[in-house]
Amino acid sequence: MQQKTETSLVFKLSAETWLTNSNQGELRKDPNWLQIEAVIRDLDGKNKSLVTLKSNDETYINIGGGKSDKYVVTATFNNTKFYVLVDLSKSDEIETLVVGGEEKNYPAKMCVDLLHCLVAARTFTESGKLDALLDWEEDKSFVI
Repeated sequence: MQQKTETSLVFKLSAETWLTNSNQGELRKDPNWLQIEAVIRDLDGKNKSLVTLKSNDETYINIGGGKSDKYVVTATFNNTKFYVLVDLSKSDEIETLVVGGEEKNYPAKMCVDLLHCLVAARTFTESGKLDALLDWEEDKSFVI
């Protein structure tokens, strides 16, 4: 079993870069917080539109989007129940973001700003948990 470091519970970082319908992204093992923050800040909602932080195959957080300071953050601990970071001050009006190279529609409340996105990622990186000070909802769209 792989040894966990004191500061990070993330063992793999995947950053997708889409060029002409092909993912030219990178995979890093044992990333530090500065590397994680840098790839999140690089998200542009066009070519770079998805970052995945994994503790193991079933525990990970996805951060997608990036255009106009709008990000979608989802997390799972068992690959069957998913949580999405929400901004309860926003409506359910539909917004379109590119996530993982695909244009998709999301309720506005699921489109959070960079600060909330970074707080969620940092908490997950350091504790392996969802930040309790942020608002999370179970995402039923992933249910089969």
